[in-house]
Amino acid sequence: MENTAFLRLISIKTTIKELVEGTYVQEKEENPNYLQTKSHQKIYRLSVVATVLNKEKVGTITNFLIDDGTGEIALRSFEESKVTQQTQIGNTVLIIGKVRVYNQEKYISPEIIKKINPLWLKVRALEMPDHFQDKRGNLVIKDLGVKENYILNGSKENTWKNTVSKREEPKGENEEEEIGEEEIVEENGLGSAFPSQKIIILIKELDKGDGAAIEEILEKSLVQGTEQIIEKMLEKGDIFKISPGKVKVL
Repeated sequence: MENTAFLRLISIKTTIKELVEGTYVQEKEENPNYLQTKSHQKIYRLSVVATVLNKEKVGTITNFLIDDGTGEIALRSFEESKVTQQTQIGNTVLIIGKVRVYNQEKYISPEIIKKINPLWLKVRALEMPDHFQDKRGNLVIKDLGVKENYILNGSKENTWKNTVSKREEPKGENEEEEIGEEEIVEENGLGSAFPSQKIIILIKELDKGDGAAIEEILEKSLVQGTEQIIEKMLEKGDIFKISPGKVKVL
């Protein structure tokens, strides 16, 4: 029988506009919360490529303002990490995480923040052309401070694709900008993960169906401040107490 503790919700490629205009649905008990888009798609876990417009640090909380060309949204990390320290204004990043709501305002709670080549903004737009079109049906790709806007249609789009593939598109498995999204969140890609994500993976490994014992998590975790991170995850709803002394991942 399959152990559901090891199942992972797939990250859905989406846009910030869809997140902002969507409806946040809060479920009960063990069911995870999700965002329902205007097209009625349920997004439990998201993938966004965007540019960092602003960065603000308040205590251990780091707030980023990000833009993918369709809109802006806050990206909020409640824990200090090397990733948040190194992410700066102007960087293009791949974000995998979940939508949260605080005081009726949506924000992204990240599992992964990975710095990538700015050209991936254009690649993502070409992957989702319906979300990046102007009123005339032309594909508009914002360069967000890199150069200028591109308006692509017909042969222009093909010319751009050929230019990228020959000159600038990231290549090779060892390139920093290569973004196999589901691969980088697994155990071999934990370099870009937040401490809480590492703890979530550990909880799933220890959970045999009836939850993972907090005492065992503290014993086996290599993450500094594991107990405090568990408390924050309980407050945020990333995990819940299934019984006294045991927690489970939503």
